[in-house]
Amino acid sequence: MRLHHLNCGTIRVFGGVAMIGTGSLRTRAPGVIHCVLAETDDGLLLIDTGPGARDYAAPTPLNRWFIALAGLPRDSEETAVAQVRRLGYAPEDVRHIALTHFHFDHAGGLPDFPGAKVHIFDEEYAGVMRPRDIYERFVYRPEHWAHRPDWAVHALAGDRWFGFDCTPLVDLGATAFTLVPLPGHTRGHCGVALRLPGGWLFHCGDAYTFHGDVDPDRPFRPPYYRLFRPYFAMIGPFRKIGEHAPRLRALRRAHGDAIQLTNAHDPHELEKFRAGEPPGAG
Repeated sequence: MRLHHLNCGTIRVFGGVAMIGTGSLRTRAPGVIHCVLAETDDGLLLIDTGPGARDYAAPTPLNRWFIALAGLPRDSEETAVAQVRRLGYAPEDVRHIALTHFHFDHAGGLPDFPGAKVHIFDEEYAGVMRPRDIYERFVYRPEHWAHRPDWAVHALAGDRWFGFDCTPLVDLGATAFTLVPLPGHTRGHCGVALRLPGGWLFHCGDAYTFHGDVDPDRPFRPPYYRLFRPYFAMIGPFRKIGEHAPRLRALRRAHGDAIQLTNAHDPHELEKFRAGEPPGAG
């Protein structure tokens, strides 16, 4: 069983120094779109997709604006489907996709894997299909589900994962996963907890954006966070980033020997996993 940690999009965000700790006040902050590809007994599992091939080759006007805002270079070689092929697989080998949420930088690649079962939390699915405000109508793009995915919509049923509510476990043989609600960034935002032979990997999506926020012993914010906090508080996607950090720190403190945490955009965390640190390190 192998894991592949993929950068499915190099971002360069204005003001991102206060979110992910890279860059400066005068430059865009370089970051990543960290997706995980897992080999399982039931084909490949992809946690988030990054933007898709069409998003780069023929973006809609709104997606063109999203791409510019994120500072993405529109490099098709960074798409998940291109990286899957470079690893020697075909797109149809991706049998399962588990989404943290449906923003384009996490779900835009769904059309590149039309045969995959798409696992999504029911609150997020409701936001996509029945948006309740202008914000949800704005950020969820119909072209990303126009191919009619094979949806697997998951709801809470009383299960618990290390003290967190979670959906029932999806068993893929030697590996399994569950969706752990971490709402705020979107109404149905989740972490994806992946059970591995040696422990758990918990991909927290955008529930936090800087590794120092979940340091179990000496938590620290990125530079200029307080300067930018009023700005973040006015913008829906960023308003509640970091509110889950105390619980995630406590999780690491109590179970750091069994659980590894990561998020979607901090390059420090992607580099850490690519370096092969053992569970609980970092």
